[in-house]
Amino acid sequence: MAKDYILWYKQPATNWTQALPLGNGRIGAMLYGGTTKERICLNEDTLWSGYPRDTVEVNAEEYIEEARHLCLSGDPMKAQKLIEDKVLGSWGQSYMPLGDIELNIDHPHAIENYVRELDITQAIYTTTYATNGVEYLREAFVSEPDDGLVLRITASKESQINLSLRIKCELKSKVTVSEDSLILQGECPGQVVPIYVDNDDPIKYSDKDEERGVQFYSIVSLKHMDGSLTRTEDSLKLSNASEVILYFTVKTSFRSFDIHPYLEGRETVLPCEEAMRKLMSRTYAELKDRHIRDYQRFYSRVDFLLGEESNSDTPTDQRLKEFAENRSEKGLYPLLFQYGRYLLISSSRPGTQPANLQGIWNDQLRAPWSSNYTVNINTQMNYWPAFTCNLAELNTPLFQLVKEISISGQRTAKSYYRARGFVAHHNIDLWRITTPIGPKGTRGAAKWGFWPMGAAWLCRHIFEQYEFTQDKEYLSNEALPILKEACLFGLDLLSENDQGYLWVCPSTSPENEYLIHGESCGLSATTTMTMSILRDLFTNSIIAMDLIGDENELKKELTEALAQMLPVGIGSRGQLLEWEKEYEELDPEHRHVSLLYGLHPAREFTYDSTPELMEACRVTLMNRGDGGTGWSLGWKVNQWARLRDGDHALKMIKRQLQPVNGDEITYDNRGGTYDNLFDAHPPFQIDGNFGVCAGIAEMLLQSHEGFLSLLPALPKEWQCGSITGLMARGNIEVDLWWQEGLLQKACLMPRVDGRMKVKYKDNNIDIALHAGSNIFLDAGLSILNN
Repeated sequence: MAKDYILWYKQPATNWTQALPLGNGRIGAMLYGGTTKERICLNEDTLWSGYPRDTVEVNAEEYIEEARHLCLSGDPMKAQKLIEDKVLGSWGQSYMPLGDIELNIDHPHAIENYVRELDITQAIYTTTYATNGVEYLREAFVSEPDDGLVLRITASKESQINLSLRIKCELKSKVTVSEDSLILQGECPGQVVPIYVDNDDPIKYSDKDEERGVQFYSIVSLKHMDGSLTRTEDSLKLSNASEVILYFTVKTSFRSFDIHPYLEGRETVLPCEEAMRKLMSRTYAELKDRHIRDYQRFYSRVDFLLGEESNSDTPTDQRLKEFAENRSEKGLYPLLFQYGRYLLISSSRPGTQPANLQGIWNDQLRAPWSSNYTVNINTQMNYWPAFTCNLAELNTPLFQLVKEISISGQRTAKSYYRARGFVAHHNIDLWRITTPIGPKGTRGAAKWGFWPMGAAWLCRHIFEQYEFTQDKEYLSNEALPILKEACLFGLDLLSENDQGYLWVCPSTSPENEYLIHGESCGLSATTTMTMSILRDLFTNSIIAMDLIGDENELKKELTEALAQMLPVGIGSRGQLLEWEKEYEELDPEHRHVSLLYGLHPAREFTYDSTPELMEACRVTLMNRGDGGTGWSLGWKVNQWARLRDGDHALKMIKRQLQPVNGDEITYDNRGGTYDNLFDAHPPFQIDGNFGVCAGIAEMLLQSHEGFLSLLPALPKEWQCGSITGLMARGNIEVDLWWQEGLLQKACLMPRVDGRMKVKYKDNNIDIALHAGSNIFLDAGLSILNN
């Protein structure tokens, strides 16, 4: 149906999570669609507080060593207090909002036939309505090839557009008027304390040059075909126009994570003026066509249908409410899936910063969790759809972040752990902070602040770049040098316990705690997740060395370490142990399912190699329950898919689709979806959108075990459907069609030569693949004539 992939509403947005997002990876915009006041919230991906600074705590390595001995002697509580008092340190910095464009529009008469839409097949926003016999159309997009926001307003009768334009900003800034433009320039604070920390002066600017932050310069310009334009001190007023086009672009002084944005920052004025000149030199039709063609070269690669009519003729917010009541409509699943792909295309492009906790959209000076890169699950989840959902190029910003922390994390590794290689703890910002964040003395902070596994987990993504592309040149020149450095840190982190096993001590399982002597504690001798991440890193690195014939001493050390590592424990209820022994859990339904890292995203546990651990994973997930934050539900979709339980995976998706009131900022664990289909923690975090998108792909196609598994977790409710354009490891594009819950046909489109085993239910086939030669299979996996 025409509206299947359109978010649409019969009223303007009244809060931020009803507004509709546009973006080109660098510039983000949230549009409200008001009839007499259009509000456009603006972001730019390098607009962060702070500047490069030294956050290393002196003598931290001595205190970590002391904490290790305390854990070994049976006093993890004292070890935790020591970490919190002596090791944790500076906060990371915060992603900032740029400001708001405000269009005040003269409409004294009643509004009729209002519709607000976001077409995710074209990344085009529209608002239409009528008043006093005149029909109005607003159309907007953020162009990547032309690097700016473009909004056009037309009326069905001549000389009917009357409006004023302002731009507002809560940062230190000023607005000037120049002919047909408003110019906003200013700077970001040198320090922003996270919103969850009580502080009397949380946003700090400084007159000292060395403490000044990112500078910015932005332009909003109007092009009108008729009518008259007048200027005030801070606004433009357009009268009696028939059509008007608004253009916006912005430049910042950010140059690099290790270069001061004020002392050595980029020029902003001339580049911004040149970008605006180029933007306005093209016709609206040219700009729109270039935007759509650029966007669709990513979006159009994948199509997902569930074979039944959707309720797309019902407004999206109403569809969510109706779904919550009966959960019967299937059309929301393809929409949610493709919306995840839309958001990744809009928030992550080659040359931009990676998508952060809110993608690129944030309207708060103190954003939730600083809108940073939280690498104990959230940043990684943002990029789970990139490979399987045929958006591999969008990984580029994440890979650049890994390269940069491989530099900034070296000093942290040496100063905190006396280790080689590089490390990252659970928060990273624009300046690539890798130290454990604080502040000192915060009780309970060790469970999230002291976690040195962020870099090792991120290395899974750079190895998967090879798995999905089969690019050995990339593997040899780009991935392996970083993998080796990460392995050196992992080796230096390991120590031998009294049973002769290697483990990492002390350790935490992200943000989780257990009870000991009636008190909650996050620090322990070791954790299952920590060991799984290192096993995964070492295994992938050995595979990489084998593939390019790199025989060296490091490979031998990794192989020996793997053989000596502490094995995974199983508890009294048949569950995986989260810590080195079976403690009483403080929160048995904790949102983080970190101990299942070996199930997903890694492949340590599989039915073929470790059936008893797969059963332990199933028991663990059952014990964890079906609640959680939006991103937690997204992770569980993927984990249930790996367990080949499509019905339970679908249950998680349904839970995630429960409506959440956008006026609430509760910081609770309910999960859910806002009216604009943003994922709710709540508040908004974009990772849940990406997690469920990847999870749907994982339900329909898996390749992590070295073979293609077709429809491995197809829910009973999805009786008929198709998905085309998914990507599998081995650089194989896969199309699938099914009827009555059974595979009808599959098409494999290899991009490189090779061999691959394919499985569907009890059938399997080993196929020789030739780049560019499609192979069609029937339900029994017999090869069909093309």
